[in-house]
Amino acid sequence: MAAVVHPYAPRFAQAITGVICLEAIIFQTPGVVAVALLLVVLGLVGHPWSPVGWLFRLIAPPPGELEPEAPVRFAQILAVIFLSLSSAAFLAGFMVVGWVLAGMVAALALLSAIFGLCVGCEIYRFVLARRTADGESAPDLLGLTGGGPWLVVLTAPGCARCGPVADAVIAKAAPDEVNVIDLSQRPQAAGLPVKSVPAVLALDRSGDIVAARAGRLAENDIDEVLAAV
Repeated sequence: MAAVVHPYAPRFAQAITGVICLEAIIFQTPGVVAVALLLVVLGLVGHPWSPVGWLFRLIAPPPGELEPEAPVRFAQILAVIFLSLSSAAFLAGFMVVGWVLAGMVAALALLSAIFGLCVGCEIYRFVLARRTADGESAPDLLGLTGGGPWLVVLTAPGCARCGPVADAVIAKAAPDEVNVIDLSQRPQAAGLPVKSVPAVLALDRSGDIVAARAGRLAENDIDEVLAAV
């Protein structure tokens, strides 16, 4: 599996999941919840027959930036759990429980699709941030060696903006070293407070991230990170 995803892919899939669950609730059709579950499972395993994935690839524009895949997959796993419990509740005759669970999935999926707030993704980042605080440091996650401070550019294959941003940072930072790190080679870096690539990070001598900018980086964003090193 790739370490990154198109930034619109999760919201597209969540919109479809939310709408299907909402339709099931409005028309009181428990079987439709099982359809939503099947679509999420196919998306989670990356099945080539996933109609949601096929439709997205058909209409999606080329990505200028990319997002780490791990938080998205964690959110999908949560959706599978809740939809499975909802379907099981329907089969057991606990209709109210089934509709409450389906309603939770619909609400969270539509919240992410409309406003870009993925609760499952944020839970993943919070858990990894706590684990990082208790164990691996940011330099460990990034595979950095030697003494700090460090200047890091996170990139990924297929990211149109990553190359130009990396080149700009290297030019501006010269003669200081810039660590260009491919997120597909360091997927554990998804635990850092970075929601998309390209991303530019400044870490101090203790390994703490003192500045971070990601996504549609302007020249002043790069300058701010450089100033923090």
